[in-house]
Amino acid sequence: MADELSVWLYGERVATVTQSRNRLRLQYTSEALGKYELGTPLLSIGLPLADIYFPPARTRAFLDGLLPEEDQRRAIADQLDLRAADTFGLIGALGRDCAGAVIIQPSDEVPAASASTLSAAPLTNAQVGEKVANLRRAPLGVTRRVRISLAGVQEKLLLTQMPDGTWGEPIDGTPSTHIIKPEIRDYPNTVENEAFCMRVARNLGLTTASIETSEFAGRKVIIVERYDRIVDDKGNVERIHQEDFCQVVSAPPKKKYQENGGPSLRRIATVLRESAKPDSLSRLLQATFVNVMLGNGDAHAKNFSLLHHRDGSIELTPLYDVMSTLYYEDGDLAMYVDNVHKTRKVANERLVQEAESWGMRREAIEVILDELVERAGDAIDAASKETMGLPPEISAIAKSQLAQLTRQPQFD
Repeated sequence: MADELSVWLYGERVATVTQSRNRLRLQYTSEALGKYELGTPLLSIGLPLADIYFPPARTRAFLDGLLPEEDQRRAIADQLDLRAADTFGLIGALGRDCAGAVIIQPSDEVPAASASTLSAAPLTNAQVGEKVANLRRAPLGVTRRVRISLAGVQEKLLLTQMPDGTWGEPIDGTPSTHIIKPEIRDYPNTVENEAFCMRVARNLGLTTASIETSEFAGRKVIIVERYDRIVDDKGNVERIHQEDFCQVVSAPPKKKYQENGGPSLRRIATVLRESAKPDSLSRLLQATFVNVMLGNGDAHAKNFSLLHHRDGSIELTPLYDVMSTLYYEDGDLAMYVDNVHKTRKVANERLVQEAESWGMRREAIEVILDELVERAGDAIDAASKETMGLPPEISAIAKSQLAQLTRQPQFD
């Protein structure tokens, strides 16, 4: 096992990670310290550029935020003959393609000089179907040559789309460009559910990840185009750095829910106000409205992320992983709205007061919410028509929640 890992960003070795007696430490390189201003959130707002060893808790939170969670993590660890708790070993084995632009690998290895979809191994649709069917044993599609990491608990396959539209296996550090998510076995219609919710958000004018639905080997899937990749006509790939809000606040993934001590909407808003583009608070309000209207109680801190552009600007990522959890359960909120814990109890005034606590002016809040309410019915109807096989109960939940958002709140 390697004694040191190197963290690469945009072709530069910007940090190292070492482990001693299970204590992880991250340190920026002299090259990074010489190129960027101290305090620059180069890898993370939670890891501002400084000439120090970052403490184990912060280092582990950042690295664990890049790795799969729960059953997915355990299955990959078994496959690699590692312990699921071995963050250093797992990220050293899987870090050749992560969320955002970072590449993490043993310090005696150097990443490929260029990133291209053309280095992927071609796959037929039948072979993709085999990989989808095998996700319980090989999460993400990890093999001896596919060393790739992405957070989350849901089964998913990471693939590279070739310039001709066919699929490829992201071998030997090839960047993945798409996420293939099959229907969740214990929750029927998750593909149609997520596709509908993402289309509602898009029809309302929100920036969302691009999605489509398909089927491989008889199993329904939703295909998500990675927003942290830019691919040109020749297949050249540019990675865009990102971090989720657990990484932003140096919280472990197990604290992604507010009830478990994770970030609140107000804390996210504080970060956006201090560090991100001016429209970020408005976009957070739009996303919160959509999540409440659609009954998405799983909008936790790892489902909100920041894009770090090369010019140093920071903004909210496109909306992703939106699904009506009310279709399956009663509806607790992952992050509370004006201290309301239940999705079905959030009315318009609660959204207004939540956004006021972020520092937004009531007049601006009301303009945003009024526009969303006015357009929401048409957005729901259009998304329903666009989504084949959608259970009518899911769109009915959205319309019921929309009506709830126009009623007066009952303050406790």
